Amino acid sequence: MASAKRNTARPVIIHGIADARAACRAAMGRGEAVTLWSARGAGGYMGPLWFAEIIRQTRGEFPTLTITGVLDCDAAPGDALAAIRAGVQAIALTAKPTVKARIRNIASAENAILLRRPAKALDLQSSADPEAYCRRWFGIRDG
Repeated sequence: MASAKRNTARPVIIHGIADARAACRAAMGRGEAVTLWSARGAGGYMGPLWFAEIIRQTRGEFPTLTITGVLDCDAAPGDALAAIRAGVQAIALTAKPTVKARIRNIASAENAILLRRPAKALDLQSSADPEAYCRRWFGIRDG
């Protein structure tokens, strides 16, 4: 019996490579995409190279999934610019509209996008079993 596809692109907030791998394992065979978000402001305290490496590794380990990684830069345009320079393809920034417009133009010229923080996301911060949490979040009941 073929398994039904689920909405595995629902946003998952990760705090490291283990969380990213758990989300990808949960989605394998059940969806075509995973959206991995950093924690709020991680562009400043973890840095864009850290996040870019997590996304690169998970894409290598799960080549059949489309993995979107979004680095949250909170209200720091300098962190967003550093992320663009580091090759991060999707960034969240909560700044004044004029600042966001400038950053959006720079991002666009570098083939990156600026996204709005999602209203709902699964945060794996204190999850004892992140893969099981992700399966439930994605609507997968037969684990």
